[in-house]
Amino acid sequence: MSLDTYVKGTQCWFTDEKEGWISATLSTKDVAADGKVTLTFVDDNGKDHVFSSTVAKIKETNDGNLPPMRNPPLLEGTEDLTNLSYLNEPAVLSNIKTRYSHCNIYTYSGIVLIAANPFARVNLYSQDIIQAYSGRRRGELEPHLFAIAEDAYRCMIRDEKNQTIVVSGESGAGKTVSAKFIMRYFATADDSESSENSTKAGMSETEEQILATNPIMEAFGNAKTTRNDNSSRFGKFTEIQFDKERNIIGAKIRTYLLERSRLVYQPELERNYHIFYQLVAGAPPSEKKELDLQSIQQFHYLKQGGVQTINGVDDAAEFEITQRSLSTIGISVQVQWYIFRLLAALLHIGNIQVTGRMDSVISDDDPSLIIASKVLGVPASEFKKWLVKKQITTRSEKIVSNLKPDQSLVVRDSVAKYIYSSLFDWLVNNINASLSSEAIASKIHSFIGVLDIYGFEHFKKNSFEQFCINYANEKLQQEFNQHVFKLEQEEYVREKIDWKFIEFSDNQPCIEMIEGKLGVLSLLDEESRMPSGSDQGWCNKLFTQLGTEKHKK
Repeated sequence: MSLDTYVKGTQCWFTDEKEGWISATLSTKDVAADGKVTLTFVDDNGKDHVFSSTVAKIKETNDGNLPPMRNPPLLEGTEDLTNLSYLNEPAVLSNIKTRYSHCNIYTYSGIVLIAANPFARVNLYSQDIIQAYSGRRRGELEPHLFAIAEDAYRCMIRDEKNQTIVVSGESGAGKTVSAKFIMRYFATADDSESSENSTKAGMSETEEQILATNPIMEAFGNAKTTRNDNSSRFGKFTEIQFDKERNIIGAKIRTYLLERSRLVYQPELERNYHIFYQLVAGAPPSEKKELDLQSIQQFHYLKQGGVQTINGVDDAAEFEITQRSLSTIGISVQVQWYIFRLLAALLHIGNIQVTGRMDSVISDDDPSLIIASKVLGVPASEFKKWLVKKQITTRSEKIVSNLKPDQSLVVRDSVAKYIYSSLFDWLVNNINASLSSEAIASKIHSFIGVLDIYGFEHFKKNSFEQFCINYANEKLQQEFNQHVFKLEQEEYVREKIDWKFIEFSDNQPCIEMIEGKLGVLSLLDEESRMPSGSDQGWCNKLFTQLGTEKHKK
């Protein structure tokens, strides 16, 4: 853009407190002899928007401070943002909003698919639609998740290289649902290279097991947050494995950064992991009595957020689905109830009462201590002992000392978090053993990976796991910038294409602040290694090293 392109009738975007951006039309343009430039725009509400600058300043900033132009009506609502004449922030948002208003939740941006959460059930993922996209090239039909999945499949065959679909975005954007439908596409679409729209007569046992992993992982790894009723509280990378004939023969799941702290603490209006509410709601009466599972309000680990149920979700019915899914992947009913008993023990651990002024005290008659110890199969006296005492081993002796009440509570919660994390890892290992045994290892020719990483969040109280996942999202954003902006524009320069660089926010300073030599993680590691390390000591180092104006931006 240049100043010459701004003529009477030109439409541009201006910021608006209510709408974010509002369109206005250029009514008068005045370029004075001294170089002063005044552009007056009028929006649909009759409000004036005046842009003032100088010719010299506009040239100095390479026209960067001129109001962003609006695209012609013919282009608004385009399926691919790369078709837009003017690719600026308000133009992109307006295009997505226009498509969304016409019930089109998907928009391409080159190799990227942008998905806007409809916050409602939509008929976009039926078997007929899967059939329509099977074997079709991207661009032949409307933008869709299935087009991306089919494109990955075709690239795997054509290039003979493994492919990965990255599903990222802020919390509540619909990542988990998107990843689930991508997996369903691979499991149910025709896997032949033919372009005919045909589907398989039925799923194989392996394909059914792959789909069964979704309700299991959601039950044990998802929870209600303020932004999302089914938020993934861990990252998941699923490999869909193919043989030489491009048939699905297995799958493998890798998980990252399970939010263990959620087990023992939930912010206001949030819940613990779904499986606990499913268990309390769906367990048979005899098991409820044996394990003393009376109600949600009974357990400290379940009632902190103040939310017991989710609108439209029947936890008892979901418990049945979880049980059927566990059976599908080969976990027997007997082993399932070992798992559920362990979950009940964790709830009772959270109810163990710690008292005392200086030294911790737990009553021998504490009902939660008795039930938890019985279910875990450990002596109650020993369990109690190591909740209220600590042992330091030296070369010559073992020193046992008492813990303070607040220290005992930390130990209690740490034990619960460790057990749940170990159970989660065991569950993933069993899923992998069922889906990708050693017998098929030699038959695996290629795979398509689906990465579902839980989203960026900012709570009143943020866990270390959430900090780590926010860091991971920053790295993903950097990868996106690298591919979509940096590499593509460098290619244009090499090919000597007349191209004006698109400005984008480079988040390298943010990443450097976290992972640099004197970054947040390095300073935390250093403080953790010191015998006298403390929270305050770490905070002091953070303010000393990172408390400058440079880092506040």
